[in-house]
Amino acid sequence: MPKRSAVGQLPEEVRDELNRRLVVSDFSGYEELARWLSDQGYQISKSAIHRHGVQLEAEFEEAMADVRRTRALAKAAKTDGDDGDLLSATSGILQDLLLRTTIALRQADSDPAEAAKSISMIARAHADVGRFQVALSKWQDEMRDKAALAADSVAKVARKGGLTTEAVETIRREILGITA
Repeated sequence: MPKRSAVGQLPEEVRDELNRRLVVSDFSGYEELARWLSDQGYQISKSAIHRHGVQLEAEFEEAMADVRRTRALAKAAKTDGDDGDLLSATSGILQDLLLRTTIALRQADSDPAEAAKSISMIARAHADVGRFQVALSKWQDEMRDKAALAADSVAKVARKGGLTTEAVETIRREILGITA
């Protein structure tokens, strides 16, 4: 089993503060961070902090890319007016994150029992996302069916009211376009 990283052995609150400082300093200033840790009573080399910083920066960039994708999806869904597509896309991103987290846990320097517990929790979360997607699909089907019934009803009323066939079809297409 590989040696556990020095940064990984820090207490959680110290590691969290180190991570915050790394992000704020744009992943630079490793000598200063080593001095800060020394002042806190932890002797960790700037090289160890740099290795941790490189890994954290990659994770940070990946997370920010997910945020940008989610914002773009939200903007597109808001423009299109289809909440179902946004929920489906968000669910896909969540599944991707769960998969990446599972892989990272298997590769981490953590205690095998803790990793197994975390992977079990992720598996349950993944199952929840799967159930959510099934429920979302069912909801979307129901909305399409309701829209079709509404479009048929509106078309009947519009024809009785004397609207042209073209006007009735335009109304029908608009109603069906909501969930199509």
